[in-house]
Amino acid sequence: MTTADATAAPRQVAQCATAQGPDFNGDRCGDVVVGDPGGTVAGKVRAGRINVLYGDETGVGAGKRHLLSQGETGTGEVPEADDRFGAVVRAIHADGDAFADLVVGVPSESVNGVDDAGTVHVIFGSAGGLGAGRPGIVLHQGASGIAGGPEQGDRFGAGLAVNETTGDGPPQPALAFGAPGEDLGGTADAGSAGVVTFDPDTGEVETAATITQDSPGIGGGAEAGDGFGAAVALFQGPGGFGCGVTGVDGYTLVVGAPGEDLDGNADAGLVHLARDLASDTPLSQDSPGVDGAVEPGDRFGAGLALASYCEHDGPSHVQLAVGVPFEDFGSVADAGMAHLFATDDDELPMPQRWSVSQNSTDAAGTSEAGDQFGSVLELGGPWRDGLGEPLIVGVPREDIGDAADAGGVQIFGQSATAPGNGDTFLSQEDVGLVPQAADLFGAALSTRHGLLLVGAPDDVTHTKGAAHGLPWPGTSESPVLFTPGQDEIPEDAVRFGASIT
Repeated sequence: MTTADATAAPRQVAQCATAQGPDFNGDRCGDVVVGDPGGTVAGKVRAGRINVLYGDETGVGAGKRHLLSQGETGTGEVPEADDRFGAVVRAIHADGDAFADLVVGVPSESVNGVDDAGTVHVIFGSAGGLGAGRPGIVLHQGASGIAGGPEQGDRFGAGLAVNETTGDGPPQPALAFGAPGEDLGGTADAGSAGVVTFDPDTGEVETAATITQDSPGIGGGAEAGDGFGAAVALFQGPGGFGCGVTGVDGYTLVVGAPGEDLDGNADAGLVHLARDLASDTPLSQDSPGVDGAVEPGDRFGAGLALASYCEHDGPSHVQLAVGVPFEDFGSVADAGMAHLFATDDDELPMPQRWSVSQNSTDAAGTSEAGDQFGSVLELGGPWRDGLGEPLIVGVPREDIGDAADAGGVQIFGQSATAPGNGDTFLSQEDVGLVPQAADLFGAALSTRHGLLLVGAPDDVTHTKGAAHGLPWPGTSESPVLFTPGQDEIPEDAVRFGASIT
């Protein structure tokens, strides 16, 4: 990649009036990051890397390419076998400049010789692109004010989310992390989660806080295998905090504990809404007004997605989607479902608006064994009606014809009571490709105004994975396909499309 002076003013491409998604080099064109955590780097198998696909005037992700591994992010880290760098990627604005930044979860990273302790990398954007300007930051337990210390199997960074609240100004720079393998005393894999906030002017870590199910004000009680932190989400408010919060006060951290046992039902699952990381409101299928019932192995909370808008000195408008990928319907095991919770008046517990599965009235498809509907969730899209953002559900284990686990994506517009009315189901057939067994189309999702980004990391046709940019229903955008070995994307990928933003 040809780099520019990182301190220079952003180069703007005339035809890119508004960035379609994150803009890491400041040219106002939408960029895409695709993770390949199985990639080999300098002979290190499964060290992992990310593909940065910069946009230009011809389209999102259509410009120059840049391959980044841990030796090239400005953090001082080096690639090691089985790190799986790029397992999770999220765009963020960690500082106050004109460039988007990137956070990368590396839950299999060894820290101080401790295997699978996990790290999170913060890579800053610049006029030269990601990693070409100021040094990055590596977050892990025992550093940057984050409680605890690296322990084998903690998997810090397996759960990763950024502040999703928009409003009167840009989102306050903050991220949520999960370490679902954290041991608490002799309690294995109980899990922990927390929030890191950044100084909005400098991008330096400002505050950090960590909670577990044994923390004051947090319910549930830490138990072996709870996996608290397997999925996380973050928003500002509620409680009239508005958009101007600083520190962890004023944030609500949402934490999935899909291995939580409830009423003797192993791995039924529980979601915590921890206001100010101190006052907990639990959600489960046993909560009032929530569809379904607590059952063994449902793993409620294995998937989370959130969209939030806050008014200055006013309430938060929040939508929270919770996946239950191993929900059974009669004898149909692990078919899966999702719940949508929403509030416009700072209400906790957040009431359920509806639940949905492929058995819902008018919904496309039929719930089948092993679909795991709800394992991957996103909220967002090019339109927002009076009830909020569309819900996008990845169904990577969906069978398409005779192609087992080919995968699909289902889009549900907002509705007060009938989510299946007008839903859209997409598979590789919709972009002229033949679904193959084990493609896992829908294993990763990311939304932006013009396109829905979908990862298919085990794509058989392209052998080393694929990432799709699909036009939203009713729009005039053209589909985009990113594959290793084409358009200057390196051919030696392994699971290209395992993560995307």
